[in-house]
Amino acid sequence: MAILNPIPTEKIIERLRYENPWWIIKEISHTYSIMSKRLYFDLFYPFVLERSIKRALVLMGPRRVGKTVILFHCIGNLLKEGTNPHKLFFVGIDNPIYALENLLRL
Repeated sequence: MAILNPIPTEKIIERLRYENPWWIIKEISHTYSIMSKRLYFDLFYPFVLERSIKRALVLMGPRRVGKTVILFHCIGNLLKEGTNPHKLFFVGIDNPIYALENLLRL
């Protein structure tokens, strides 16, 4: 039976910084900012802004339909509206680097 070696914490932090560039540059990457807003953005964004209800917000759909683009556009809007960049946290959990990580630890 093979024992998996844990990913070093430094590598995980490096990946998190890569996935959350607004922590440093205070805006989403140019790649996402030039993309057009997805069809359902205007329906989804008010749910992001709703803070009176403590709940998780789930955005689901087939691969390659623009879920990540919608999320990054939401983050871009929040940044433009003055949200502290360090309060915005994106984790692409389909990345194998997080396979053995506890989401609460992240």
